[in-house]
Amino acid sequence: MGHVPIAGGEHEFSLAGFRQLIDARAIDFAQFDTNRVGGITVAQKIVAICEAESIPVVPHAGQMHNYHLVMASYSAPLAEHFPQGPVEVGTELFWYIFEGEPVAQNGGINLREDVSGFGLTLKMPRSDEFRLFPSMAREPH
Repeated sequence: MGHVPIAGGEHEFSLAGFRQLIDARAIDFAQFDTNRVGGITVAQKIVAICEAESIPVVPHAGQMHNYHLVMASYSAPLAEHFPQGPVEVGTELFWYIFEGEPVAQNGGINLREDVSGFGLTLKMPRSDEFRLFPSMAREPH
């Protein structure tokens, strides 16, 4: 039986945990979730370790910060992308909170060079897009 490549790590929460996965040769593709590992700085460190170990990186979830990590890395052959859909818990929520997320066309995305940062702006969600819960705060005693 041949080798079946394993992509993993989207539920790993630390740099040390990724180091263990890599040292154990447990993954062939690193698929960390930038939101779970501690943000861009930790994600960049994981990418650097993967580059040193010749492990391709495909960050979990489309989100703009992951596109920038992919574009800045030699070890990232592609980016995961989820087409826009109804609000769910997870990636889809970003589309309702931020403007500027690129839409894939012909199997690729383009990052704008004429905007600063990630190129996202915060927008005010429409009240009909979300179910808002009343405050659960209690009166002080």
